[in-house]
Amino acid sequence: MTSPVPAAADPCIAFGPFRLYVRQRVLLEDDRPLRLGSRAFDILATLAAAAGTIVSKAELVARVWPDTVVEEANLRVHVAALRKALREGPGRRYIDSVAGRGYSFVASLAAPAARHAIAPSCPAPPAGPLIGRGDAVGALARGVLGHRLVTLVGAGGVGKSAVALTAAARLAGRLPLAYADLAEADGAAAVPAVLARALGQPDCADAHPGDDPLLLVLDNCEAVADAVAPLVERLLQRSPRLHVLATSREALRAADERVQRLAPLACPPAAASGAAILAWPAAALFLHRAGLDGTTMALGDAAAVADICRRLDGLPLALELAAGRTDLFHVRELAARLDDPLRLLKGGRRTAPTRQRSLQASLDWSWATLSAAEQALLRRLAAFSGEFGLAAAVRMAAPARPDEVEDLLSALHARSLLVARPTPGGLQCRLLAGVREYAAGLAGVQGGWRYDERQDRGLEARGFASVCD
Repeated sequence: MTSPVPAAADPCIAFGPFRLYVRQRVLLEDDRPLRLGSRAFDILATLAAAAGTIVSKAELVARVWPDTVVEEANLRVHVAALRKALREGPGRRYIDSVAGRGYSFVASLAAPAARHAIAPSCPAPPAGPLIGRGDAVGALARGVLGHRLVTLVGAGGVGKSAVALTAAARLAGRLPLAYADLAEADGAAAVPAVLARALGQPDCADAHPGDDPLLLVLDNCEAVADAVAPLVERLLQRSPRLHVLATSREALRAADERVQRLAPLACPPAAASGAAILAWPAAALFLHRAGLDGTTMALGDAAAVADICRRLDGLPLALELAAGRTDLFHVRELAARLDDPLRLLKGGRRTAPTRQRSLQASLDWSWATLSAAEQALLRRLAAFSGEFGLAAAVRMAAPARPDEVEDLLSALHARSLLVARPTPGGLQCRLLAGVREYAAGLAGVQGGWRYDERQDRGLEARGFASVCD
């Protein structure tokens, strides 16, 4: 049975409405895969390769049934099935029978559209289990098939690349893949060159994916989103069968973009105990990375694991870094040390990108994408040790105008640095794990002053200038 879509470098034999890719054993009719039995496909491939000449029945039998003795009637049956699949009829004839000799492929061959060689550059998905992400991978794969531009958005360390690569691998049988890591782009001007390398093309100024089906994975777009968005729009306009899957800490805000948000892993509640914590993906990931058996864990240890997961907001990178410290600290001791996560959570995989080897490095990467006003507001929001409302954030940023502060909060949320949830009393916001400590360190308030609404009038005296100055 034929595969759904050919690989990008497979030579094509085009005739009528059909395109035959022999290496990948694919036959397309008007770009839709046509299902053939394996014998019928081998007959077609043999005849098409010798188009215009007669292939004897004995040669066909030897090619199609190399290790089996079959009657000539078997060949006739499969040729008839092939003709039916090709819907031969008056004015539509592809295979002629030559009495007493064999068969000849008589279709007029057309030159297929030129194919651009795509470098096999897409890295493999993670080798280990992708815990708690099955639904996200499935939704992303379906989204890519239904929309030509999908951006997977989430906080740094939430696992966007792993989910995107797993979804892309799931689609590899239907769409050829090309991959570009935009973290390699040294500024916006370098984006075209990175893209050209991914497409296997030397001309970085006018990289073109071609006219055939292709899934282009653009990983880590956040630092160059302003350059990626218009480039993607142009590519989609020029290549109508191109699909783009981007990952970013914020949406590209390109035309016809579908955004899928990747949330942190669900964490066990405080009441969860013992083996019950294994039902929660955050705990399952932590225990798997730490090599601990949750089914035999003592109640106090299970409670500590649940506490670690909640305090790290279920962020996979943070959980994996924390799990790596269990060779030095017992889980209860580890939980007690999480007041200083930036100092504790480091020492990631040697093969990981630098930004994924510590929580500090991941946040450095996010911080560099913020505007000066966004950085200033984030430093001031570090004074909140828990949730805060819009009104409190506006007072914190005084004398900036409320609409300016709301826009900046929206930008921080879009960049996956804070979470917001609606409540009967209004929207409540909270900085993600490690972000408060990071911003507090920059503001010089860690371990010191905390926001109190009664102290509003003392903000300026404490050195907090307006975020919009």
